[in-house]
Amino acid sequence: MDEYSREDFLDLNIFRGVGEDPVYHPPVLDGRPREWPLDEWAEAPRDLGFADFARYQWRGLRMLKDPDTQAAYHDLLWEVRPRTIVELGVYSGGSLVWFRDLTRLMGIECEVIGIDRDLSRCQIPPAEKSNISLHEADCAALETFEPLRDAAHPLVFIDDAHSNTFNIMKWAVDQLLEQGDYFIIEDMIPYWHRYSPKLLAEYLAAFRDELTMDMVYANASPQLDRGVFRRSATKE
Repeated sequence: MDEYSREDFLDLNIFRGVGEDPVYHPPVLDGRPREWPLDEWAEAPRDLGFADFARYQWRGLRMLKDPDTQAAYHDLLWEVRPRTIVELGVYSGGSLVWFRDLTRLMGIECEVIGIDRDLSRCQIPPAEKSNISLHEADCAALETFEPLRDAAHPLVFIDDAHSNTFNIMKWAVDQLLEQGDYFIIEDMIPYWHRYSPKLLAEYLAAFRDELTMDMVYANASPQLDRGVFRRSATKE
């Protein structure tokens, strides 16, 4: 990049998110109290000890996006009306189906592309794969992303794989994104800011001529915190 000497960005992704269970099953809520007597309303507990994030789902498929993040994506997709959504990190595939269903409801002709090094955990039924394509790629081998070059625009590129993020971001800026396209980093910005604030600021500053942070969506949820970037200049 201009005025930037580093050939490669060191990988800041030393943390891993939730979702290690090999096969996701929709939560069983038998242990959660469902009925509470109204004459004891004031004594009802507020925290029932259940991890809400682990039970978010879409049509029985685990979906690692909280409600605030889902609402932000709803507004962003309505505004951008993307023809392609790329998500790194497939897991069970719930968010891919959700993106497909949401864009359909909005009347947007959109191809949703899920990319992962290991697609064995994807649980999308064959009958639900229309307008969804799966692609095996390795975040450490940028050449495996070359098939994305033919993707239609506008395009929203979501990094939820947490591996080699800034090298992928540079590849996307140099090879893929057009003006108005988005590159979104989920989950990790707050961690990086806590543990590597100077390096994170240096990395982001390297993209100052190509990307800007969209303050409407970058403040919309903790998962998207300061991680929503818009291509602000055309490729030369």
